[in-house]
Amino acid sequence: MSFKKKPILIPDTLGEELHDHLPKSRVELHIHLDGAIRHETIWELLKSKNIPLPGNGSLTALKRDLSVRKPKDLMHFLDGFKTFFPIYIGNLRVIERIALEFCEDEAGHGVAYVEARFSPHLMLCPKAPEVTTQDIIKAVLAGFKEGETKYSIKARLILCCMRGRPDECIEVLRLCEMFRNEGVVGMDIAGDEASICESGSVEQEIAAFSEAKKLGIHRTVHAGEAAPAKSVEEALDKLHAERIGHGYRVLEDETLYKRCLKENVHFECCPHSSIFTGSVSLEHVVKHPVIQFAIDDANFSINSDDPTITNTYLPEEYDIVQSWGLTEAHLTRANFNAAKASFLPDDEKRTLIKDLRKAYGVIDG
Repeated sequence: MSFKKKPILIPDTLGEELHDHLPKSRVELHIHLDGAIRHETIWELLKSKNIPLPGNGSLTALKRDLSVRKPKDLMHFLDGFKTFFPIYIGNLRVIERIALEFCEDEAGHGVAYVEARFSPHLMLCPKAPEVTTQDIIKAVLAGFKEGETKYSIKARLILCCMRGRPDECIEVLRLCEMFRNEGVVGMDIAGDEASICESGSVEQEIAAFSEAKKLGIHRTVHAGEAAPAKSVEEALDKLHAERIGHGYRVLEDETLYKRCLKENVHFECCPHSSIFTGSVSLEHVVKHPVIQFAIDDANFSINSDDPTITNTYLPEEYDIVQSWGLTEAHLTRANFNAAKASFLPDDEKRTLIKDLRKAYGVIDG
């Protein structure tokens, strides 16, 4: 199984012409806002803050420094965030800009609807104590609102708890409640899954997600990426997950996998990051879990996770799975699966599915 990015063959001028007429036919459910910042924006803001740049200080050197080139593990994958988090922590103007640019980039990839996730606590800055998590969420939502108008895209927000920081979980839940009618559609838990998988979820996490279920707040959970299949079972049974972020290692447990197929559990798959984090080793598996999901008609979507770190974007995620044998039919199903599994209210979900049918030229009746 090859792991190579396909070259883009469309001339730039033709690409610009097509950009204005690009059908919005894709739905992305698993992408981290702070892992989808433009390299150009990072480079510009690091320079403006006089923060030392890697290598010779060029944009090319920055891209090379941030991009993971060899698979290792999740924490190595996340290490690049240390380089650029100083550009946005506590800075509401920059955070709003990032959210706006994110909408433009997603629209440019043909995305009709996106759910971006991030931890508002990780954007706080001790040197700016006046900036609160509420301020940060408002800045993101303001950027999304402007982006929706400018780029004809629908963008919603998922708030992340972080493993190893259980005291923040209840606050994340309250923030989801506070902003649930303003663009926040659910909550997630992310972070170093492997380091705590043996001890299981702590009480605060379980309590927060149990309360979220009671309140009707949607839930997705990172599981089965850096930790074994048991983490998927825990996500479903203890954290009441409606979707699973990644979930590749569910295949290690045949009984659990059959349960997920039966219950139509949605897996948010991110092909390139699955390899760079070491979650999937193409040297030791016959086929990528995404291929098995496709063979079994599992409920999954294709997503880009952290494009700033992988230096690959949604079109390249589609390219790589097609190089593994997935067809246009698989990708179309994946987008409709994503729309159905989205955390939108039912009426907006029906409208999204109708818009996708129109983009794909599907005529009712």
